Amino acid sequence: MPSKLWAVVRREYLERVRTKAFIIATVLGPILMGGIIVVPVALMGRGAKLLRVAVVDASGTLQAEVEEALRSARRDERPRFDVQPSGDGTAEARPSALKDAVLRGRLDGYLFLPEDTLDGSLATYYGRTVSNRMDLDLMRWRVNDVVVAHRVARAGLDAEEVKELTQSLELRTVRLSEEGEKEDRGVVGMLFAVILLGILYTSILMWGQVVMTSIIEEKGSRVIEVVASGVTPMFLLAGKLLGVGAAGLTQFLVWSLSLLGVSLAAVGPLAAGLTMPEITPLILASFLAFFLLGFAFYATLYAAIGSAVNTVQEAQNFVFPVIMPLILGFVCFLPVIESPDGALAVTLSLIPFLTPLLMFLRIVVLTPPWWQIALSLVLTGAAIWGALWAAARIYRVGILMYGKKPTFPELVRWVRHA
Repeated sequence: MPSKLWAVVRREYLERVRTKAFIIATVLGPILMGGIIVVPVALMGRGAKLLRVAVVDASGTLQAEVEEALRSARRDERPRFDVQPSGDGTAEARPSALKDAVLRGRLDGYLFLPEDTLDGSLATYYGRTVSNRMDLDLMRWRVNDVVVAHRVARAGLDAEEVKELTQSLELRTVRLSEEGEKEDRGVVGMLFAVILLGILYTSILMWGQVVMTSIIEEKGSRVIEVVASGVTPMFLLAGKLLGVGAAGLTQFLVWSLSLLGVSLAAVGPLAAGLTMPEITPLILASFLAFFLLGFAFYATLYAAIGSAVNTVQEAQNFVFPVIMPLILGFVCFLPVIESPDGALAVTLSLIPFLTPLLMFLRIVVLTPPWWQIALSLVLTGAAIWGALWAAARIYRVGILMYGKKPTFPELVRWVRHA
């Protein structure tokens, strides 16, 4: 590497990694994100109080059993319902008194079972809040068990035998690969893939903007004129991309290792017994490779924008067309996960604008044929070369132009005639 280029790379790298903002973001970022992932999981259900509920049974046959079912209901090994007496009087009159008890805070809610509960399929819960879906689903399941048992008994069948005959089928999913078989319950694998995709997306977007902002600031302070007097614009652009890219890679690796460890550790409380995702050397290598490719491509486009404009506000007119494909790639993760070897997933992952995100996602979910991976690398490499060629021409003209706000036709002229 020429000494002048190395000097630019070293300056750009050290200028960023020595800042307090970089150090704080690199150290506290994983801690903050880890807290966002782990704390809600750790607190899930722990701060929830028992729901004080009453049961009104207009049919006259289910009250005692429903109350006992709710008392014995458990979530995370903890009881969820404190069943209170529903009071005296007829089933039609009691709801009025219970409604008053709910509004005054003596009860959290009450469950009303109509006369045709055994023949119909409708019960009503009246509560101060109905947003606690996990508790309400638990209530529905327990009441449903009681109603089904009564229906079975009324039909003259043995409840335990019917329960055994109608038990749900559990479907195991086993992922086959050249290395062998590995059980995969789906939730963990999808969570793992989305976390990695999010890290890639955030890092590429953030550090690409750092390149653009850096050029705009140096251009505004006229520092770039001094630097450009001793270094060719091509070396200056390459040095900035390499230096900022190295700083981004440093933070990227710290964040990735930290967040992956925290995320995988958080899976246990969410889904006990689920197998951990398999992290292969191919996934690790492609994780790094597609970050570098994505950064090189988008940072080059950001650099071209930064050199052409005078302020960050002016840059916003040009940024949206650049980041739109990146956003589209992130939005398309669901169809790619659902059918990673489908025609849509294959086509999208071979488009250079989308390759860094979607080809990597396909590798995590279902390793594509080697020729597709190789083709995506070649196409993205060619796109990076083309972006560098165009950006260097814009950079050569733009870094020394002030005052005038460029237009897209002018940028095209710069590329063609610079």
